Amino acid sequence: LPMSSPHVHSVGIIKCMESPQKLNRHGSIEEIYRNFVLLAERNETVDFLDAEHDQKRSEKATSFATQFRVYDAQKQELPLEIRECDLYIVTGSPSSAYDQEEWIQHLEDFVRSADRIKHPLIGICFGHQIVAQALGGKVGKSGKGWGIGVHTYSWKKVMDNRVIIMSNHFCTTIADFSVFVSYISKNSFRKIEHPWFSPRIDTVKAVASHQDQVIEMPPKAKLLAGSSFCPIGMFAVGEHIWTIQTHPEFTTEFAKDLYSLRSHRFADNEYKYAVESLNFQTDAGIVSHWIASFLLYHRKNQYCQTEKLHVIATGFRVVVMSTLMMLLCRRLGHFI
Repeated sequence: LPMSSPHVHSVGIIKCMESPQKLNRHGSIEEIYRNFVLLAERNETVDFLDAEHDQKRSEKATSFATQFRVYDAQKQELPLEIRECDLYIVTGSPSSAYDQEEWIQHLEDFVRSADRIKHPLIGICFGHQIVAQALGGKVGKSGKGWGIGVHTYSWKKVMDNRVIIMSNHFCTTIADFSVFVSYISKNSFRKIEHPWFSPRIDTVKAVASHQDQVIEMPPKAKLLAGSSFCPIGMFAVGEHIWTIQTHPEFTTEFAKDLYSLRSHRFADNEYKYAVESLNFQTDAGIVSHWIASFLLYHRKNQYCQTEKLHVIATGFRVVVMSTLMMLLCRRLGHFI
């Protein structure tokens, strides 16, 4: 029920994969995403900054209800109207964004439609890549192999796309790498303006599982975070889209079973590191918290805009009625 109440929010899950049958004990993909989004609703207080007044505001996540609607992108089931849901999350997928498949092309059209009207959208892993590609970026297979295990992203200030491409392809010498690390260290999280990233943490740790990655951001995107393995790990487009390459929705138990299922694809050292890294604490709860804040931020703005339109419409009616009454009085005075 989009926009039906300030306390009821609708989240559309754009599902781009099915969970492997051997992982059924963890639930379906839609259940995994639903549980992840609800982490904040169950356990967290959602804080965000009011961009207009630059002061901190907070709401208990339990003060609102979240409704979910699932769309199967592979079956070309996409929203007929963008505003069917308040927020869309495009999931991961074993497919590549550059695969020439009809459902992927339709999904790109949907992303561009959401972007045109600035509708809230989040992309995760494949979703991160398809958003980049749909909006003019480039996706390719990483020459560094599989990204698996718990990965850590550092926050960055917005960089020129050419700097990112250089860091991704030409950071081969110690001198090049030191320049890149120096740039990252001087551009910390506190300079990022998007208000829903609260609580603010220095790095973002989450489970990864990808071979492809974004190698060039869309022209109007802003880099948020990344690593030496994946320089474009998070980006935003305006205030209505943000994406992340890792899988914050994956529990470590799910990731361990997934890696075991795919172990034949990995080098022995990659697999060993990935499994051992699952002992590290991730920031899944905080990323869920950001999603709730992102949703609340946009719902608040939508209702403010609705109220402004209502005030304008009311004022217009008053002016029209006053003018008509004045004209009527003049006409009556003329006859008298």
